[in-house]
Amino acid sequence: MSSPPSVSPITSFLRWLRLKNYQYEVTFALYMLTPTEKFIFNSLVITFVSLFLMAACVYLPDHVASIYGHVHYYFTADVSMIKDYIPSASSILQGASGPATGAFNVVAASTASLEEL
Repeated sequence: MSSPPSVSPITSFLRWLRLKNYQYEVTFALYMLTPTEKFIFNSLVITFVSLFLMAACVYLPDHVASIYGHVHYYFTADVSMIKDYIPSASSILQGASGPATGAFNVVAASTASLEEL
């Protein structure tokens, strides 16, 4: 009996990539589309996946840190881990001196002028 021919790692990797491409096209029925339609579909898939990954990279670390701070607080009752995530009354009042307060003052002034009438 002769031994089977040895297959190089590059050949087996290319065979694996072709299999995954075939599975992708069969799963999403891309084999029925024209090359232009495949290009449009694949562009949309790549766009959505890249946007999802970018959002995960930007927002997930802060979200995990916030969850960790809350879990730490629940187990130890130590506020030092979550004080950055819970607004205090003074920070809310300091934040209220922005443009929204100006709009509130305009409404209050117009209400006061209506009461004078």
